[in-house]
Amino acid sequence: MFQIGDKVLHQFNREFGPGEVISVGQGRMTVRFPRLGETLQFGLDDHAFVPLVLPAGTDPERWAEEWSDDLVERLLRREVDTLRALRNRLDALRLMEIREADGLGSYLGGRLRVFPHQIHVAEAACQTDPVRWLLADEVGLGKTVEACLILSRLLRTKRAERVMVIAPRTLAVQWLGELYRKFHQIFVLLDEERRNDVWKDMGAEFNPFEVHARSVVPLEDLVQDTRAQRAAIAARPDLLVIDEAHRLERRPGHPGSPAYRTVAPITGAARHALLLSATPLEADTHGFFRLLELLWPERFSSWETFQNQLREGIPLYPCTSSTRRIDIGGLPPRLGQRVELEEWPELEFRLGNTLAMPAARPLERHTREEAVQRSLAAPVPERDLRLEWILSEAPRWKRRREKSLLFVGERAALDFLKQELEFKLHQRVAVFHEDLSLAQRDLEVSQFAQPDGPSLLISTECGGEGRNFEFCRRLILFDLPWNAALVEQRIGRLDRISRTRPVEIVYFRPGSGFAREVAELYEALGIFKEPLGGLERSLTHVEAAIREAVHQPEPSLDLESILTESRELRARTHDGVYQHLHQNRYTAAHGPEIVARIPAELERLNEQVIVEACRQFGFEVVDRAEKRTWYIEFGALANIDDLSGISPGSRWLGTFDREAAVERETLDFFGAGHPLVEGVLDELTHGHRGQVALLSASGTKQRAHGLLLVLKRGATFEMVPIDLEGRVRNEWLPILRGESGRLTDLHPSRWNPPESFADLARAVLQHARQQATPVALAGVELLP
Repeated sequence: MFQIGDKVLHQFNREFGPGEVISVGQGRMTVRFPRLGETLQFGLDDHAFVPLVLPAGTDPERWAEEWSDDLVERLLRREVDTLRALRNRLDALRLMEIREADGLGSYLGGRLRVFPHQIHVAEAACQTDPVRWLLADEVGLGKTVEACLILSRLLRTKRAERVMVIAPRTLAVQWLGELYRKFHQIFVLLDEERRNDVWKDMGAEFNPFEVHARSVVPLEDLVQDTRAQRAAIAARPDLLVIDEAHRLERRPGHPGSPAYRTVAPITGAARHALLLSATPLEADTHGFFRLLELLWPERFSSWETFQNQLREGIPLYPCTSSTRRIDIGGLPPRLGQRVELEEWPELEFRLGNTLAMPAARPLERHTREEAVQRSLAAPVPERDLRLEWILSEAPRWKRRREKSLLFVGERAALDFLKQELEFKLHQRVAVFHEDLSLAQRDLEVSQFAQPDGPSLLISTECGGEGRNFEFCRRLILFDLPWNAALVEQRIGRLDRISRTRPVEIVYFRPGSGFAREVAELYEALGIFKEPLGGLERSLTHVEAAIREAVHQPEPSLDLESILTESRELRARTHDGVYQHLHQNRYTAAHGPEIVARIPAELERLNEQVIVEACRQFGFEVVDRAEKRTWYIEFGALANIDDLSGISPGSRWLGTFDREAAVERETLDFFGAGHPLVEGVLDELTHGHRGQVALLSASGTKQRAHGLLLVLKRGATFEMVPIDLEGRVRNEWLPILRGESGRLTDLHPSRWNPPESFADLARAVLQHARQQATPVALAGVELLP
């Protein structure tokens, strides 16, 4: 019980400075804090206060001014924490060392399975300054993950604060979700409504991209809204990320597409920039050059020079990655499942679902193409053999809890199939189409992904770009688009790097007619067996040949002539004609070396530090039955008032196990970037807890006094034991680490160092500050 006149110190709010008790009564204690200039009341049962021991000779009139929070002065006042608190702090420093150093720790905080090639790319990019990089890996190999790894690294190392992500409108909300769910990053969707809110609420002079420093903005918004474009340029983001960058087209001698002209000045204003493109150098050399020109205009200033350098085999400036599946190896295959149909009912030029057109009737060119496309895509109300096949198989898929993604070319086909399937199967069918809001699309996908959710989802081409459906067992192509890029996009929704089972691709081939020839063409292209490897955007001649055939009296494809050009393009890409020009490119040989560098103790140490700190903070901490899963609550019994980024009352149910977090997204993942993890580490590394201690080590075969000084240099720290002669005694380290002997707390009343100790401690600390930052100090007593 404190008395009036006692000098005290608030352990967890040391910024208050020393205090003096001026009244006690009715369960309350009033404390005056001279340095704070305030008088505050506390409960008598508040255990945050400790007696303040003033050094001998302290001026009673100037005691508050002379009081010092220096590590040495705190030790000399015997104002110490426990060994447990010191160990927690040292473990936190070790954790931060792993995360901040040049190793891989800082890349491993996301809720995802990280693959060696992704780490390889992220490390290569982050070693440059500024980071201006073109991510051009094959579809499905995780370019978005690579971009997020780089983004997280730049944020964590303070190389970037203001980040802008530009993505197609259909992918903007998905980016928000990926950043939050997988990387604990909170971004704002800066669409037209949110931008207008900023200008309305704060004034026209405010820049929405500065008000919301981390944002995702739809590409279409910037193209259509010149005010938003000007604001984005003026914001000068530290990091700009542009998804689907192959959309930024600029032909020779042309100023570029509206998207290109919009994004180019923003890219120039940003310090760091990441462009994500699915098109390799071999497939679209000029398009690749234009993207490099956006990143490094002074290095890629001439298309002719670039062509000459390619012909001469001069390596590209190191700002690209173009990993292929063949470079990784071991990925699951594609399994094409052809369903033979006896016929394709009413196939010949049926318009929509009802009108049949005589072949002799003259048609406008675009009308005839539209008619044939619809005839190949639309279901037949009377009897559609494709629908009958799906109805026969769907109950079995449902029993096996298998998910199937069904693509259609037209919205009318989606509506018809949903109605028929739900009526005849007596089960809900999920949908994904352009008329749903972004939030509705996310909800449909989320429900579809649940184990007890719908087993079928029908999507238009709206779901073919950027979405990840790798959890699906199979893909069903109700029709075959004439554009090879659309077919590859559809398959790419399942054919992802994290997939562990073969990709089942169901497609329909009628017994005869134009639809059969289209199916045979794609079979010959091999699209049902292996990815096109970014080549799909260069196969425009395939679509052109199909469209040209439509206008023949009897539509037919010259497969051999189409395939000759396709085979040449595919061989060129498959062989990687320019692959050797990408410097430090990934190969399968890099994999084992990268895996070996992943810190084995990272997740366990992270769990140990955070759980122990939360217990010491007085949080409610409950070990749940699930693997490494904890319930943690910043409750009323906490002995700290706040934590950086976290408010009292916050609670979490989460896991420290990466695999468990990937499997169950309903759990928080307590990895790097999570608010609880970052708040705790900020408190442990910048707060006062565990900074000063008194230790007794027995069983050491010697008797001595000394100091344990903990120094931090950049990302690393070291423990330095020093005896009373000022000599470094590294042989004490196993004892002080608890590896030998018995280390315990030493009660302040039993700490009786020689008179020379104070001068030694002050001199040691003064000298240490010239080389590093002292972060902890302990008085040490060694006993036999």
